[in-house]
Amino acid sequence: MRQPKKNEEGGMFELKFYSGYKGKEIPKAVIIGNREFNIEEIISRKRVLDQKSGRRFEVYKCKMEGEIVEIKVYESGEWEISFL
Repeated sequence: MRQPKKNEEGGMFELKFYSGYKGKEIPKAVIIGNREFNIEEIISRKRVLDQKSGRRFEVYKCKMEGEIVEIKVYESGEWEISFL
């Protein structure tokens, strides 16, 4: 399953999930333009409730292409990625 997203320059980013019997379960790859970056390892995963906004999201700390990244996935399907 993929979640597309546009960046400020109009380029496409997508987040690909492993889909198990519960639906979207864990991120599998990030696609930027025509390149796919595989997520090699999920280091940690936690569910967070933002006290200010009331929004729930999952935070994944992952190893991707040798780099450590943090991926936040909101219930709405929106997501963001940060390099640590």
